[in-house]
Amino acid sequence: MHRVVEEISLKAWPAFETINHYGWLMRFANGYTKRANSVTVFDRVGLDIEEKITYCESQYRARKQKPIFRLLSFTNPKMLDGELAARGYEIIEPSLVMGLILSERSLNSTYYINQETLNDWLVAYHSLKALGEQQSTIHRMILAGIKSEILFVSFKQDEEIVACGIGVLESGYLGIFDLVTSPMQRRRGYATAIIQGLLQWGIDKGAYFSYIQVVKANIPACKLYEKLGYESMYEYWYRVGCISGNQQ
Repeated sequence: MHRVVEEISLKAWPAFETINHYGWLMRFANGYTKRANSVTVFDRVGLDIEEKITYCESQYRARKQKPIFRLLSFTNPKMLDGELAARGYEIIEPSLVMGLILSERSLNSTYYINQETLNDWLVAYHSLKALGEQQSTIHRMILAGIKSEILFVSFKQDEEIVACGIGVLESGYLGIFDLVTSPMQRRRGYATAIIQGLLQWGIDKGAYFSYIQVVKANIPACKLYEKLGYESMYEYWYRVGCISGNQQ
């Protein structure tokens, strides 16, 4: 099931360009999010590991991007991780993929969430995250490229959006992405309301499983997801190189 969730999550967050080099999946999206701009290796590596790493590096550097590898715990990536470390790749953002089996029961929520258009949602999200215009443009292109069913939602307080998130539904799997709350409005249940609203939408649409990705160091988020019933499935982390290739 781990691989199924992983493949669906990659489809739910599409890149602009994808190259499959003998099972090493390179994704490119003008540098916006590591998830859409990294190499994912599903299968165990072989004796040609150095050749494959070098080829992937050449593809990212040709696009003036840092080579980034996303390592999945369920693929037993010890050899790949060690080789990247030897090349000077920095390990960053150890993360969890958490899963929740959905039932047909309704979820109890005292809050009301709002459905947003892509344009209005982007304005709210980038305002809450304080991101620049260029990032907003690339973000829009990624979201517009999602082929799965998608729902943009927000939570308002005094007519002002204080939290928002996205649900992406594919083959019965509901992924929750881009969940953010205003720094001044946290710990008030707004993120819970967003998640519960998306889960109810997914259940109504026939979803039977939900997944969410979270940085392990974000303890409050991990505890919130656990409280809502999510359980840890597997881990992943990134190894990041440099554009010039002068790691060693």
